[in-house]
Amino acid sequence: MFNLFRRKPSVPPPAQPLAEEAPVQGETGRIHYRGVAPADRWDQIEFAFTSGGVNYFKFVSEVNVPFQRAVAARDIFTEELWQINPDFLRGWNNGLINLLMDKKKKDDKKLYEIGVMASRLKEQMEMSVSLLRQLKLATVLYFDEHENPLDYQYPYNKAKLNHWMEHNDVEGFFLNLPEYAYLPSLTEYSMNFPSYLQAETLQSLNNLKHIIGLQLHDSTDRDLMSSLESQVEILSELNSWSKGQSMNTI
Repeated sequence: MFNLFRRKPSVPPPAQPLAEEAPVQGETGRIHYRGVAPADRWDQIEFAFTSGGVNYFKFVSEVNVPFQRAVAARDIFTEELWQINPDFLRGWNNGLINLLMDKKKKDDKKLYEIGVMASRLKEQMEMSVSLLRQLKLATVLYFDEHENPLDYQYPYNKAKLNHWMEHNDVEGFFLNLPEYAYLPSLTEYSMNFPSYLQAETLQSLNNLKHIIGLQLHDSTDRDLMSSLESQVEILSELNSWSKGQSMNTI
């Protein structure tokens, strides 16, 4: 399942560039990668963009993305394929079972709540263009010179997303992704990006909190609960960021 939020061993946050370490530039003025990846991989990596003084890179071709990184980030790719977070789906399924097994609730109340759950699941799965999914995917595609591009460190990449938000570079990542180059409504997204992100995060927050409320906290898989709670945390941060951006454009 996609999970930028499953608890992984702690790693240091993205390092800030040192003033004395000027980026390596070629004769054309392009910035070259000289990071922690093996030197025989350097020619497979190209400069992508700079955020908050940190240079980010990507593999020249998707076929160059190391197997380990793709496997470690399979949760994100799975969510992109399914158009829904697998942990959300697991939580939804657990919540449905818990609801049906609740002997204290009347049948008409159960039917009403099942209808609400079905409607919210449908909302999540019909979100054809998800800014959240693309932002998470961007953490896989782009890396700095201090990150090991042969692997995928979840805490490091959560910190990376926070770094992008802190320097107000989130919008550019989404709008510059290749798959959106021919999007008819690209101008609309460009003009209303914070509003779209705020609406999506608010909807996802409401759905997640509902699912969490249906879990049996004394018996639920702690990894699942930790994942759901971590998703609430990052969604709240993105919602606050987008709300602030919307107010700045008024």
